[in-house]
Amino acid sequence: MHTLLEEKLCYPALALIVLAVFYGIFLLSVLCMKDSWRAGIPDKDKTELVTGGIYRYSRNPAFLGFDFMYIGVLLMYGNLLTFGFSVFAMFMLHLQILQEERYLESAFGTAYTEYKKQVFRYLGRKSF
Repeated sequence: MHTLLEEKLCYPALALIVLAVFYGIFLLSVLCMKDSWRAGIPDKDKTELVTGGIYRYSRNPAFLGFDFMYIGVLLMYGNLLTFGFSVFAMFMLHLQILQEERYLESAFGTAYTEYKKQVFRYLGRKSF
């Protein structure tokens, strides 16, 4: 049987693990983007479509990392206010992803469409 102390330490430890996953995913996504990092701002200079590294497994690893961060914060504090804030933030990030995908389709055309056929929006490959 778990002691009260073990029970109280469970959620913060899990939250720290989730936050560590967030930082790792976010760092990998930034490193893979190199000069193509735009953060939602249309770039006047043509950049290349990044499909390697962590982008082989997620079309939006930075945003996925942010989602993990909000889940970690929710696990850490676990109250209604944090739940509402986390759901709102994750929804807003999803809207940002949809906007980014429209931009990428217009900027890269068929190359991005083919990439979408192989990699899920959040996590996983559709085919190898």
